[in-house]
Amino acid sequence: MKLSDCLRQFQTDGLRRNPDGTPLGDVIPSKRTSQKERAIANHPSLKPQSFLRQIVYAALPLGEGVVIDPFMGSGSTVAAAEAMGICCIGIERNLEYYEMSRAAIPKLITLETPKQQIHDLQLTLW
Repeated sequence: MKLSDCLRQFQTDGLRRNPDGTPLGDVIPSKRTSQKERAIANHPSLKPQSFLRQIVYAALPLGEGVVIDPFMGSGSTVAAAEAMGICCIGIERNLEYYEMSRAAIPKLITLETPKQQIHDLQLTLW
């Protein structure tokens, strides 16, 4: 089965292109999780929103579908997906982390990321 067949039949396989039409690069630059994000959800493996928002965007090659995070932890992937307008389901068996995610997700969604600020600036200039 070819990539194009998977896209047609299952709407999956491959990565979504950047908004300007260029392919996603081989490396997604990322910095450490900011103190602002850590103050919202102090989870041991909290990923930065600027990184996760690029990942959830790229994960749906046609811009349709649902992202599933079976180890939700603080809810950072769910928040990133929601901030990008992408539906996401998170599953967490640890009650402490589940409660943390319930409080953290709405706050993480509202954070502006450096990539988002650049994208918003480009939209304003055009």
